[in-house]
Amino acid sequence: MRILSLALASSLAASAAQPDPQHTVAIGAIDARGGATAEDAAALNDALTSQIVNDGRLRLVERQQMARVMKEQALSQTGAMTDEVQVKLAQLVGARWIAVGAVQGRGKGLTLSLRAIDSSTAQVVSAETLKIGSADQLDAGARQLARKLEDKLVGSAGGPASGAASASADVVGDFDIGQVKDAARDLARSLSVRFPKISGKLVDTLPDGTATCSFDKSQPFAGQFFEVSGHDEVTESEKKKGFFVLRNISATGCGGKLKRDGPGEISAGDALASMPIKISFALLEAGEGAQPELAKLLSEGTRSALKTTPQFSLTEQGQLTAQGRVSGPRGHRVVELQVVDKSGNVVQQLELSGSY
Repeated sequence: MRILSLALASSLAASAAQPDPQHTVAIGAIDARGGATAEDAAALNDALTSQIVNDGRLRLVERQQMARVMKEQALSQTGAMTDEVQVKLAQLVGARWIAVGAVQGRGKGLTLSLRAIDSSTAQVVSAETLKIGSADQLDAGARQLARKLEDKLVGSAGGPASGAASASADVVGDFDIGQVKDAARDLARSLSVRFPKISGKLVDTLPDGTATCSFDKSQPFAGQFFEVSGHDEVTESEKKKGFFVLRNISATGCGGKLKRDGPGEISAGDALASMPIKISFALLEAGEGAQPELAKLLSEGTRSALKTTPQFSLTEQGQLTAQGRVSGPRGHRVVELQVVDKSGNVVQQLELSGSY
């Protein structure tokens, strides 16, 4: 009896995992247009098929069945597959919907499109278009189109890994991913150039723990931290003595607060060396002509590059925050960035162009 119960439970679970027979879709013609190739169209067809099968939310008509029916009905000899022919094909194979699409060449990128037609009403029930930067994004683009199609036809499956939520894990858009990563590294380098390592010295120290200072040609910012080092009379060597935070700076001088770290006395003439700046990098805004996916990828790449830059220590709540936007069409991108302190004062700003 127990074996029978287990077998029945297993059978019921397997049945529950199968898509509703009414939720049957066929993939019809996927055309190559413009500068796209037949290989691009075949790759889109393959990726759509794979994603729909793997998700298991729609019952997919097998290609062999489609080909057999087309041959029997001489549908393949009618020339271009019109929507009317597509609907007839869907009816013959018992599909409620038929998905038709195209790959369109456009400059350096491609445009993917996918429509679903209801075989009982001949009405278009879903239509999506997606721009991608290169054929390398075809698979990821097809996954997004397939999940959007599923959401439209049968509703979201729910949960964090479904529909648009899981599609968002695929980075696709009208940009070259490799070029965007290079641009992120360039942006991090541009930031580091504007915040070089700074050296200076203490001019005078006061009993209340404050001190006046001077710096070389580089310009520090209020709130910046420095390590204090100088001659130790006990060890007769150069030694770290503590820290200094710059509180104010003007054309006539600067001052700040000292903190001892060790037995040595901090005195006038001790050296100041800038410490890594704690910086946060906010998600870039997507301006006119730029996609949110591009802004996100560029932001993430810049954060990764900043982690390897000696001048900075990346954190969520930093002494400074870099914020800005990327805008412009592909080939004419512009990043406008401001670096502000905790009071909102602009410390640095830069503009960087790119072709990604």
